[in-house]
Amino acid sequence: MTKISFSDLGKVMKKYLFLLLCIPLLTTGLVYTVEKVIVPQEYTATTQLLITADNTSKDGQSFDDLRSSIQLIGTFSTTIQSEKVKQEVAEDLGMEQVDEDISVITDQNSLYFTVNVTGTDEKEAVAVANTLGKVVTKDFPTLFSGMSVHVMEKATTANPEPITFQLILGFVSGLMASIILAFSILLFSSIITKDTQLRDLGLTVLGDTPFKKLRKEDFKS
Repeated sequence: MTKISFSDLGKVMKKYLFLLLCIPLLTTGLVYTVEKVIVPQEYTATTQLLITADNTSKDGQSFDDLRSSIQLIGTFSTTIQSEKVKQEVAEDLGMEQVDEDISVITDQNSLYFTVNVTGTDEKEAVAVANTLGKVVTKDFPTLFSGMSVHVMEKATTANPEPITFQLILGFVSGLMASIILAFSILLFSSIITKDTQLRDLGLTVLGDTPFKKLRKEDFKS
């Protein structure tokens, strides 16, 4: 069995350094091209909402009880992303439907909500985010008695989605491919196929036996 040492691997990597470096650079460039040219660029607009309540609502539930109710916070989040709210937003903007993705980031210790609207149209993402804030402000007092919503920060711009993770993944994939290639080169180069390889190892070659294809007659006694 052929033994592979780190020194041998280092020699191979040094010999094919340019090729091994090109592979991760190519995979990273390919990922960048796909994300920037082929796949439509996505933008995210953000608006921040605050839900407030009276000290004591009609059903006797205090504000502290509301803030500590994780289940109720989840209900608020689900309501903001509901199809009913999306449909109202679409009607206010004169659209058939809202195609943007809506996500809500919540804090279990507060009633402060960060709403992210992600889509391929920068201006439309901003418009949907701000209109959603208006719709929620109008609907929440009706849906949840004794409560109201305040828009703390409107969406002004939509930021492009970062592709840092994809680029790192592409580089790491290329790096792994380079390492596998280096091991493959080292493995195949360790298989002796020529007498010159034996001489390189310091061995004396006395001669070789040519390959001869045997016939059936050669097996007869």
